[in-house]
Amino acid sequence: MAILITGTPGVGKTTVAKLLAKKINKKYISLRDIILQNKLYTQYDKQLDSYIADIEKTKKFMKQLLSCEEIVDTHLVEALPPSKIKYVIVLRLNPDILYKRLKNRGYADAKIKQNVEAEILDLILADSAAMFGKDKVFEIDTTMKKPEETVDIILDIINTGKGPKPGSVDWLEKYSNYLSI
Repeated sequence: MAILITGTPGVGKTTVAKLLAKKINKKYISLRDIILQNKLYTQYDKQLDSYIADIEKTKKFMKQLLSCEEIVDTHLVEALPPSKIKYVIVLRLNPDILYKRLKNRGYADAKIKQNVEAEILDLILADSAAMFGKDKVFEIDTTMKKPEETVDIILDIINTGKGPKPGSVDWLEKYSNYLSI
């Protein structure tokens, strides 16, 4: 079964997923690249500088593509077929650091705000648990970790089926000032 590395944009998914794929000799797949290469999107959002994925088309495409031997990198958990995913690793990052990373990447203010709020509110974690079930989902705070340390934690999860479960990271109380509810 495939392993999904997910989290809010900017938390380190791509770096960790590529390192993990290399370390365990699995194919790395960027869902973003698959969506763009196969035109699995409905439109382009200029304000957020993002393509809007066609979730159903992407899910159908991925169901055919995945051989269950891949490391998949995406924040669009709803675009993957649960039957093909063994473990879901949700990477988390301190919202202050996330804000700075996204700002350094040149993201538009609206996109930064959307992603920092998503991180504070555990949106990808909640979506992952809803899509794949809590038994498959693990949560890792990458804030003070090097990518290699995160990969070691993931390898332990793969080998034992045990690790930090959803709810181990909580930014809401400390960072509610970011939210404009």
